[in-house]
Amino acid sequence: MERAPRAHQGVAAAALIWLASFPAHADPILQVPELGKVTAEGELGTIGLLAEMRALGVLVANRLAEWPDRRLGLEAQRPALIAGRVGGVADLADAPVTFVLRVDFGELARPSLPDGVGQVFGAVIDDAYAFFRPFPALQILAGRAPVPFAKERQYDEIDEPLGAPPFLVDRVTPDRRYGVLVLGDLGGAAYALGAYEDLDAVEPRRPLDDPSAGGAFALALHVEWTPRAPMMGSNPPGKVEGARGPLPTPSTDPWWDEARVSVGLGGLLRVREDGSTRLDGSFSLQLKWRWLAALGETIATSGTPAQVGVHGTLMVTPIDLLALAVRGEWDPGALGGGQW
Repeated sequence: MERAPRAHQGVAAAALIWLASFPAHADPILQVPELGKVTAEGELGTIGLLAEMRALGVLVANRLAEWPDRRLGLEAQRPALIAGRVGGVADLADAPVTFVLRVDFGELARPSLPDGVGQVFGAVIDDAYAFFRPFPALQILAGRAPVPFAKERQYDEIDEPLGAPPFLVDRVTPDRRYGVLVLGDLGGAAYALGAYEDLDAVEPRRPLDDPSAGGAFALALHVEWTPRAPMMGSNPPGKVEGARGPLPTPSTDPWWDEARVSVGLGGLLRVREDGSTRLDGSFSLQLKWRWLAALGETIATSGTPAQVGVHGTLMVTPIDLLALAVRGEWDPGALGGGQW
């Protein structure tokens, strides 16, 4: 009777060793921010600086009262500072550990600052985590980082063709949370499983109808299957610049002429302080081929009432230095029907 458990343990151990032996060629579900050109190497490791500034100007606006993620009030012909981020990335020399810290001082330029020192820090800190990567198939991230439940939450905003995720994604899915994430690259597939506090007490400017209101904790899962990897072009990603996230692959990349499809499936379980739960699901389909890049996603919620929303983005690059993008979405839970 004792042989069965031991046999199961042996099979599980063999499976883990087998998964860990896969070569890393699937696109990562969650990426470490790109370093700037200022880096320093020493005995302890490598330190690099991060810097990013984004401004937005709207010539004509129709029903556009706020900008996703930052909830900024927008007015026609009045440019607004979307983000002013600085930070650093440190890689240890003798261990596969990366530390990331990034703050957004653009929050200090908002018309109204949050009340209290705690909420100000909660608004300014974007990323603060440690990333342990012993094997491609098994990696652990702990701290404050994006929640990669929906496809559009896996990219930095600077890699988004329109500068921010869709309104549907911003309304339904969490952005950044404190928690622990286990993720890995299995070759043609990648996975991410995380546990988070659902809504920090110092998180500022959250909407009144935030699905995370009253939340205690949340569990998120995302699986990505890319049979003809990698979606980001050159392997490792970044060898040829310009293919990150949903952006089209440059013509200089060896994968430019290859049609590639990626399918994503995600789930997000919220557990509230009163014991009630909410389950959301996402299904995404992404295509890259030559000058074309397309991404579509469906997000279903089990709230009251249950709803299904859809968004899609299409990009073309006539030349590598010019990209044209259009996005459409339908969110029945938003005001006015949610058509954008």
